[in-house]
Amino acid sequence: MQFKYKAKKNLKEIVEGNIEGISVKGVLEDLQEQGLVPICVEPAAILAASETLNLKSQAKLKTGKYGLKQLVLFTQKLYNLINSRVELLSALRLLEKNSDNQTEKTLLAEIIRNIKDGVPFSACLARYPQYFPRLYINIVHTGESTGKLKDALMQLLEHLRRLQDLKLKVKQALAYPIFMSLVGVGTIFVMLTFVLPRLAGMFDDFQAKLPLPTLILLKISNFLQSYWWAIIILIALVVFALKLKRAGKESIFNRLKYYIPVVKDIVYKQSVANFSQSLSLLLKSGVNLLSALADAGPVIGNPVYILQLEQVRKDIGEGVPFSAALEKFKIFSDFFVQMIRVGEEGGRLDSVLADIAESYEKEIEADLKIVSSLIEPAIILVLGLVIGAMVIAMLLPIFNMNSIVGG
Repeated sequence: MQFKYKAKKNLKEIVEGNIEGISVKGVLEDLQEQGLVPICVEPAAILAASETLNLKSQAKLKTGKYGLKQLVLFTQKLYNLINSRVELLSALRLLEKNSDNQTEKTLLAEIIRNIKDGVPFSACLARYPQYFPRLYINIVHTGESTGKLKDALMQLLEHLRRLQDLKLKVKQALAYPIFMSLVGVGTIFVMLTFVLPRLAGMFDDFQAKLPLPTLILLKISNFLQSYWWAIIILIALVVFALKLKRAGKESIFNRLKYYIPVVKDIVYKQSVANFSQSLSLLLKSGVNLLSALADAGPVIGNPVYILQLEQVRKDIGEGVPFSAALEKFKIFSDFFVQMIRVGEEGGRLDSVLADIAESYEKEIEADLKIVSSLIEPAIILVLGLVIGAMVIAMLLPIFNMNSIVGG
């Protein structure tokens, strides 16, 4: 029977090959007689089936990804286990066993298999960039190199939670205005498609010329009743087109946030806060500035800024100070550049970046409170005017009839 094996020849060299044998036990003995230390021995047929299954798993993993919430949960669970002095491989096995998500189970199984083959944990994560960002991988690599993986995971967890909290605050500020808008649009739709058609028959009985506002409203109502399905399809197509991503570019929907008044300012501050916090985390972990900028750059989000930060990296590589390189491109405010200069001169760039991130986060919270307090009454006013105008347009024929009868 044919077997495939993997064994250690010496401390650094690992060999693989095929060997004939009656059983796994017999093959293990043969390998040991040859001076090899067996790592893995499996029947060739089973291994071939396993490789086919592995190819399918890899294809499935390519279509999946981790959102911020899933990454926080994964990091939290892994940190808890490592902090409880569970060995890394055992911790990953426990996570795989207890995961309810089939894609995550497959991902963890692949990582475990790679670690068993001698691949470092950070290198395993690097094989799945759609699940683990470069910043995450580099912090884990630093933790591995220094023997402080637990501390690295704690740093990552704090960083990811801050990102999550900031994202949640933005969502909470927009949730109520969006809900009110949807209720208002729903109310208008119901009035046009259900209430107005029932009044239309009564208007016909008047046998009088209807006012222009009422005629316009009836035309809109008839159109919605006849072509509501076409409107839904059109809205779906527009949303799909806006969210469609071109190769290497953001979707139109995502790019719009950089141009909408008020929104663009909050988005900018959020991007700067995320970038500053990420860069601070990398520098504190011992990553040099050039490498840290390469990893933290994509966090800023705006493609124009990402390209400019690449040029900043090149300038720093040529000996230009970080603050001077930033001044050339005007990506950041004068306040940001001045703080960076202070951090460079005082040799505490990482802590200054953390202070900048905190400052911007506080500004975002204040802006969100102002925006939400202004948006809510504005939405109420607009919806009130629209619904009020519709009600008046529906009642105008009745008022006219009363004036005719009274005359």
